[in-house]
Amino acid sequence: MKPKALITAMCVSIATVILILFMYDYLGRRAADALNSQGEEAERLNIRQQFLQELSSKEQLSQASVQQISGHYDVKVKDYYVKVTYKDEPDVVYVYDKNAKEVFVLTHILAEGASKPDEPFKHKHRFSPVP
Repeated sequence: MKPKALITAMCVSIATVILILFMYDYLGRRAADALNSQGEEAERLNIRQQFLQELSSKEQLSQASVQQISGHYDVKVKDYYVKVTYKDEPDVVYVYDKNAKEVFVLTHILAEGASKPDEPFKHKHRFSPVP
C-alpha cells in the first residue's frame, strides 16, 4: 500500500471514530434529558386547572369530589395529561388526555387490585370518547 493511501485511510478511520464517539455522547445526553423531562411546572398546573374547570362545567362535579389530581408530561407524545383519583373510588386512577379538539378524553383506568366484575368503575363515563 502506498504511504499516501495509508495516511488517507488512517485519517478517515480517526475521523469516523471521533464522529461515532461524538454521536454516542450527544445521543446519550439527549436521551437522558428526554427521560428526565417532566414538562414545565406552569403547564402541569395549567392542565390541572383546565381539567377541574371542565369537570365542573361539563360533568357537573365539584373539586370537592376529587381526592387527588396531578398534571404530567408524556415525553413520547410531547403533551400533557392529568391523573385523577375521586374520593368515592380511592383505589382507581383515571388518566385523561386532551384530544385534537382540545377536549379531555378518558384514555386509561389504573386500578389497585382487581375490580369485581359486578362493580363497574364509578367514573368511567366521565369524558369517555363517543363510540
